[in-house]
This record gives sequence, structure tokens and C-alpha cells, in this order.
Amino acid sequence: MSSTETTISLFQRLNSPFPYSDYQYDSFNDRCYVSGQAIAERLNEVLGVGFWKYEGLFDTEKIIHDTNGKNARVKIYMEFSFYNVDLQQWITFIDAGSEQIKPGMNEGDATKSAITDGMKKCASRIGVASDLYKGLITWDKQQQCIQVPSNYLSYYEQQNMNLPTLTPLSTASSTTTKSTKKNDLTTKLRQKPSTQHTQMKTIWRSLAGNLDGFEEWFEKKKQEQHTEQQMLQLLNRKLSQKKTPTIA
Repeated sequence: MSSTETTISLFQRLNSPFPYSDYQYDSFNDRCYVSGQAIAERLNEVLGVGFWKYEGLFDTEKIIHDTNGKNARVKIYMEFSFYNVDLQQWITFIDAGSEQIKPGMNEGDATKSAITDGMKKCASRIGVASDLYKGLITWDKQQQCIQVPSNYLSYYEQQNMNLPTLTPLSTASSTTTKSTKKNDLTTKLRQKPSTQHTQMKTIWRSLAGNLDGFEEWFEKKKQEQHTEQQMLQLLNRKLSQKKTPTIA
């Protein structure tokens, strides 16, 4: 096998579709993404455990304050390396990651998320989730679901993965029937926010002055297996700390 064929094969393996459930939508930044854990698993699967690494360059860390009053962001450069079997040497490059410091998040947690963000950007350079960064995976606001390229569906079928119940991008209809609208309405009613979710939004607005970053924070906590009750308690503690006067 030629080096070109090897490179193409490696790229295709790194960029192969993720399970549909791994694709998520960030309403705050209006973009689709996959988690850092999913990226790490892909790198382990294709490159091998121990054949890639990354670390934050903490001397480059800085806090960026938004002039428009939004929450500050942590920005940090990180170094990413992977072992090239053909060249028998480590290839290293650097990219920056960032994360907004949201209510309930301390600077240390924001730094960890910023490093993960940088790792994901570096991984995309060698092909991981390349289709995602090319904009081929999008959020359909009308259907309220993530759309993937039509060739992904045949890949899922070949790999015996669960097929997503959606319309492929290449065959998406430009018109919506009355039946579809009715189904959309039914889905929205079923997805009506819980009382606790509404309470959390109220507290978040009291803490931050707006709802910027709330949905992103909420989804992250769900991924971390937090219940809505636990999230509500966390925000209530933050609100109590804010209202408690400092004793000199």
C-alpha cells in the first residue's frame, strides 16, 4: 500500500461518522458538535492508546473580559501530539481553546473545558469530525433535529448502528405538509420544559442578567448525569451566596 493510500485510509477512519447520538447542538453558539470524550475515543480507536497526547500550556492562560457585559472567557493554548507510524516520529502542533465562565462554574472548570476545546480543534486538523467542521452536519430549526449527510445513513446501516429518524440533507423537502406541522406541534408540547427547568432559567437570569449560556450549561450537566433537582439546588446555592452580604 502506498503512503498516499495509507494517508487517505487513516483520514477516512478518523473522519468516519460518529453514532448519531454523539452529535449534539449548542444553542448558545448555534453549532453542532461532538463531545471531547467521543473525540478521545476516536483517537484511541484509530491511532491507538498512548499514540497521541495533549496538555495545556498554562503559562498562556488568560481571562478575556467581554466589553458587551457577557461573562468572561478563559483562553489557553494547548499542545497536541500524535505518533506517525510511517515517519516513526511524533508530530506536534499547537492551537487555542476557550470557554465562557458561566454561573456555577469556577475558573478551574472553565480552564479544563478550554483545554478540551483546544484538543478537539487539533484533532480536527488530522481528520477527526472533519465533516462537522466543514459544516456538513447542521441543525434543522424547522424539524428541530440534527441533519447528517445522506451517505451517513447507509454507513449506519452497514455498521448495524441505530438509524436516526430524520430526513437526509440531500433529500430534505422544501415544503412542510399539514401532517408534519401537526406532528411538530405534538413533539413541542411533549417537550414542554419542566417546572424545575423554568425555575432554573429564572435563577440563571438573576445571576447573569440574561440567559446566555444556560442551555449549554444545562446540557453539560445532563451529560454529567446531574438530575434537574441537583442542578436547581446548585443554582439556588449560587443565588444565596450572591445575596449574602460580605462581613468585614
